Amino acid sequence: MTASNPQLGLRKRMMINTLSNYGKMILGIGITIFMTRILFLGLSREEYGFWALLWSIFGYSLLLDFGFGASIQKYTSETIVSQNWEKYNRIVSTVFFNYAIFGLLIVAATVVLNINLHRLFSFDAANTEYFRKVLLIFGIGSAITFPFGFFTEILRGMQKMHARNVVQTTFMIINFVGMALMIRLKWNLTGMAFVAIGVNLSACFTMMYIVHRMLPEFHIRLRFYDRSLLRSVMGFSLYAYLITFTNIIILKTDQLVISVFGSVALVAVYQISVRLADTYQKFSAQFLDNLGPVSATLFAAGNKNKMAEIMLQSNRLMGIISTMMVIPLIVFVKPLLNIWLNLNDRAGMICAVILLISMYILLFFRSSSVYILLMANEQKILARIALIEAVANLGLSIFLIFNIESIFQYLGINIPNSAIIGVSIGTIIPNVLFAIFFNVPKACRFANITIAQYFKTAVLRTLVIGAASFGFAWLIYHFAYPQRLLTVLIYTIMTGVFYLILTYFLGLEGWEQKQITGFIRVRLHKT
Repeated sequence: MTASNPQLGLRKRMMINTLSNYGKMILGIGITIFMTRILFLGLSREEYGFWALLWSIFGYSLLLDFGFGASIQKYTSETIVSQNWEKYNRIVSTVFFNYAIFGLLIVAATVVLNINLHRLFSFDAANTEYFRKVLLIFGIGSAITFPFGFFTEILRGMQKMHARNVVQTTFMIINFVGMALMIRLKWNLTGMAFVAIGVNLSACFTMMYIVHRMLPEFHIRLRFYDRSLLRSVMGFSLYAYLITFTNIIILKTDQLVISVFGSVALVAVYQISVRLADTYQKFSAQFLDNLGPVSATLFAAGNKNKMAEIMLQSNRLMGIISTMMVIPLIVFVKPLLNIWLNLNDRAGMICAVILLISMYILLFFRSSSVYILLMANEQKILARIALIEAVANLGLSIFLIFNIESIFQYLGINIPNSAIIGVSIGTIIPNVLFAIFFNVPKACRFANITIAQYFKTAVLRTLVIGAASFGFAWLIYHFAYPQRLLTVLIYTIMTGVFYLILTYFLGLEGWEQKQITGFIRVRLHKT
């Protein structure tokens, strides 16, 4: 059966990869919850802020990827079919040794940053040498790790994401144990930097070993280096790089803006809000990985009508999932952060809500259309929009971090540490504007429907059900304020069940209700 139907094997691989993605994600979220608590309570505010700042700064090293990772993934998939290993080894070797050169640039940037650290960031002068030492360890270690990072893309190109996930999950656990041990032994940031670099490098070497075992024809050699291949590889990866570049600015610059124009200590509070929004995004967006290959197949077949149908249905499904998850996070954010991290900072709570709403808008109104439009050769306009949004985000964040306090005073509002609220507002405004004036209209033109039809088909019922569920969560929250994490969990489950019941009876079509009912009956019968 499998031999006569290649699609069966493909579907099985996709299911295994998707399930392993969820397994890694759920374990990662659990580890992040405990890790954040251990670090937040085990380090000083300034140490925690500097640690978050390090990850934010060296996140910019992804800019040196220049989209080569996407090219490696593409060429790996093609070479497994074509078996042209000579060309593949030349491409991979060329990319690897270019990455090694970029690693030297990371070392140079680390040294320059280390010399000017006290001039660029505001922190206690007594910690200057301590932070410089940590920066050197982290920066040089990142430079050594950088050339080996693309083995994750090779495994993706081989459709072996489950193998990648096993490796990353294993070393995620090792990293958690190592970090906790460093806090316990009071080695703090110095020990944590060694653990982080050692774990990342070990994970890369493990994936490299797996690739060599699975692809014995694969080799990286200096003699394979071919500069003439750079032009063709760059031609494919340029727009992917631009989108990555802008996403880094949007996601990573906020912490940098706060540390430069505010203080490193404020980064610690803001980082918690970012983590909460990021965790929410991971829970909501796992199915989006399927849109790329499906859309590419339909576009190659010229089936635009089916692509438009998938866009609307995936947008609707994304709305149902993201709405269900964002409601309890927004309503219960105060007791959640208070119980979890002993954090009762008003500005931090407001930032968390703003960033959650911003991520909700991104997931509901933008994510599905971006995936599908990218496969429909709309990458140029998507890259331009992403670049404009990144510039607007950065400019608004800098403007508001200086002026938000004056704005609040004019409105008669007094909130300590309000600068970080300005930065979060600088993130949500461009997101909302581009959703309203670009993504939704572009999706409607692609699907050949009006905006009114789009909202009726993909949005309206979900928003009504979400509003009712929000009211339910708000009532139980004020009826008995949750004092324990278990109570927050119970309230979240109650809200989710209420939302799902409303969605079943009011949000689904009749045929969808029959499918779900039939699926449940079959499963119960088998059980």
